[in-house]
Amino acid sequence: MALPASPRFEPDFERAFVAMRYFVGARGHDLAEPLGPPSPAVTETLARLRHEDRQRRAEALAAEVGRVVRALDARTLR
Repeated sequence: MALPASPRFEPDFERAFVAMRYFVGARGHDLAEPLGPPSPAVTETLARLRHEDRQRRAEALAAEVGRVVRALDARTLR
């Protein structure tokens, strides 16, 4: 019997999930592991959060946190 496919989430949710885990200190493999196989949104977000330049990582995190705040304010994050 085959296992059911892992659930896919909206790209906005996946980016928010990864950014918030990064914000609270998760790094490396654990950062996106709960989402299952990485989607393009996760891959892109991870690449930006793993940039070698600290300033670029901070800018990426700020942009993602900003998206989360705007989504929560608009109550659109699902």
